[in-house]
Amino acid sequence: MCHVPCAIPGGQAIHLTLEEAISLALRANRTLCRSTAGLESQRLSLSSVRSAFDLKIRPSGTAGYADDGETFGAGVSLEKTFDIGIRASLGPEFEKSESLYSGKIGLSLNIPLLRGFGRKATADPVARSEFALRTAERSLYQTQNNVLLDTVAAVYEIIRQKQLLRIFETQVRGLKAHAKTAAVKEKVGLATPLDVYRAEIRLKDVEDSLTLAWESLRNGEDRLKLILAMTMERPIDVSAPLEFETIRISLEKAVKIALDHRVEMEQTEDEIREARRRSDVAKQNILPQLDLVFGYDRHAFSEHFGGSMGFDEDRWSIRLVSNTDLARTSEKTAFRQSLITIRTARLNLKATQAGIQREVRRQLSSLSKSEERIRIREAQIRQAKGKLALAKIKFNHAMADNSDIIEAETELQNAEVSLLSVNIEYIVGTYRLRAVLGTLFEG
Repeated sequence: MCHVPCAIPGGQAIHLTLEEAISLALRANRTLCRSTAGLESQRLSLSSVRSAFDLKIRPSGTAGYADDGETFGAGVSLEKTFDIGIRASLGPEFEKSESLYSGKIGLSLNIPLLRGFGRKATADPVARSEFALRTAERSLYQTQNNVLLDTVAAVYEIIRQKQLLRIFETQVRGLKAHAKTAAVKEKVGLATPLDVYRAEIRLKDVEDSLTLAWESLRNGEDRLKLILAMTMERPIDVSAPLEFETIRISLEKAVKIALDHRVEMEQTEDEIREARRRSDVAKQNILPQLDLVFGYDRHAFSEHFGGSMGFDEDRWSIRLVSNTDLARTSEKTAFRQSLITIRTARLNLKATQAGIQREVRRQLSSLSKSEERIRIREAQIRQAKGKLALAKIKFNHAMADNSDIIEAETELQNAEVSLLSVNIEYIVGTYRLRAVLGTLFEG
């Protein structure tokens, strides 16, 4: 069941770790709650279908008027449908006419001999409902996967934007210092107006990036609040580790794990089994309807109510009953359609296997490219730091203007931003790989 998070007073911020955010999302997410409600509804449907095989107590009553006078009647019957198709009924029945009481206690059996005989045919509605329940359970699991991935992505996007804010704020302070220094030097003839303009132009660019980062942070927080079913007004703060371990797994092993664990494979294989089962039922439905009906009752007639309970006479009957369309066109068509459904389900299995293999290959390739980008960005940062140190030495000894420093700081900032983004991309990618392998909730 889904639970809404407890209320937090006023504007008090709520702090969540990544694990806490995931736990809250799996309890409170509205989409997940709807899927859970759908699953519960399907369970109730299965219970309703299974009740057809429960022992049923059916009271009955009649009252009427005919040309020979008024009639009243009452009775109760115990009815039971067995899983092989036999239907049984047992119970007493009493009736009063103008001057006569009658009573009987009877037993009847309806036994299908051709169509409708056997557990597979009789329990078809139950099997259909059980399949629908299994499908709903797998759908809920997939929804949980999606919610977890959305939560991870939202949390790390907030962290990314906060780190960008820190980088941009540091850059703004540095550029303001450059602009101030250039203005002072310009007054004493040690700098040109171009040096001042250069610092101020770059400062405005970074301030614009800072404004955009603040807006992106608010949007990211709102997205996470929506996932967690929180009110938009409540402040939120999150934390998550930025350290990660490089994943090493071969493509062949990853594909095997995915084919063994993905719920889509389980669903498609179940669809094949269900299609075969329904085809067997459709084949049996081509048979004509032929039932053996057995009836036995003991009855009595009397002018007094007590005498009608003597049950001193008996009566029995055996009948063969049939009511069947000779052509049975719809039944034969349904059977041919069931064979098509089996072939389609087998094709779907092949398509699902190919799709999973493609997803695994693509995700492993994405992680591999992210690793390479991380190495490139780390090298760029080392180079940018060296370039910045050299530019500062030259500037301090009046061997260059501030353009070299601003350029080096800009390159360093861009490299740090790129490294942060690709690191987070790799971390989120590891979660996506686990989802592709079908092991997101394991470990």
